[in-house]
Amino acid sequence: MLVLGVRRQPILPVRGERLRVLGLGALGYAFQSSLFYSALQRGSAAVVTLLFYAYPAFVTLVEAAASRRRPSPRLLSALGLSATGTLLIVMVGADVAISPAGVAFALAAAGAFAVYLLAGAAAAPRTVASSGGPVVIAAWVAGGAALSLTAVGLGSDSLRWPGEDWWLMATNGLATAAAFGLLFAALDRVGASRTAVVMTLEALSAVVLAALLLGESLVWIQLVGGLAVLAATLVISTSREPARALAPDRAAATP
Repeated sequence: MLVLGVRRQPILPVRGERLRVLGLGALGYAFQSSLFYSALQRGSAAVVTLLFYAYPAFVTLVEAAASRRRPSPRLLSALGLSATGTLLIVMVGADVAISPAGVAFALAAAGAFAVYLLAGAAAAPRTVASSGGPVVIAAWVAGGAALSLTAVGLGSDSLRWPGEDWWLMATNGLATAAAFGLLFAALDRVGASRTAVVMTLEALSAVVLAALLLGESLVWIQLVGGLAVLAATLVISTSREPARALAPDRAAATP
């Protein structure tokens, strides 16, 4: 909202879309993140992450069922490349222990995130079409998630002050805010399925940053996996298929 204020752009979503955007954060994002961290308590980070990255497949299947159209060969090939690359990146040399409950939580988190992406692509077409629309939606989704998770923390007496690590949380907050804005801008331009595939770059970014900043080693198989993920992104970026509209009435809603 600070960015919107500096740029003198509207900070409110279009009337009729405000509760939907707020609920997208308060219910959608907060719910899937709770499921993900519940999975991490029951399994190693590597296998939880790998199971969570099933969400691009979920998004593609749901979109195909909703539109009654078969996914294009280009999209399916990108999906296969990203899945294979993520497997190679995450699983090499990692502890793969997980309980059945952890598997259930991780897959539920993937499903919830898929619903979140699909809902985010359709929740506020008129707001997206307005000036600064993706940033407006990102601000309200983040605000909704913060309110929801704070309420849960207070209700369960699990909310804690970060202490000396406050600056890490502030930095994480800025990065998350930027990610929210870029996510909704991507959903607007390329649609949910292709956005989901490109987001598997997160796995590659994590291992590269860990190598650069934390001194962790990179195995050659992980590099192969990274190339597969990059190839999937290249396939998506060179696609000539038009992005699916956020909503049927979007064109009519554009000023």
